[in-house]
Amino acid sequence: MANAGGVAGINFAPAFLAEDITSKDSLVSDMVRHIKHFVKVGGIECVGMGSDFDGIGGNLEVKDASMMQMIFEALRKEGFSEDQIEKIAYTNVLRVIKETL
Repeated sequence: MANAGGVAGINFAPAFLAEDITSKDSLVSDMVRHIKHFVKVGGIECVGMGSDFDGIGGNLEVKDASMMQMIFEALRKEGFSEDQIEKIAYTNVLRVIKETL
């Protein structure tokens, strides 16, 4: 996917994030771990925010879009630059949309 210029959105569902797939908790720390893995495997250009707020349940630390800054602040603490955070937040997805329209 990364080689083709695609973007994968990080899903906030607990079953996708937690190391224990039976967990009902969706934590920012798990999202950051997934983002770091995506970047390691495919580069910063292949990661976006997916959320799937309209179809997931569980104990969500980030319950809606108003809480997205929690993820971005955690990424800053992990050493991500503002440019990298912008790519993850929206510019990677915007690039793909523009390229496919």
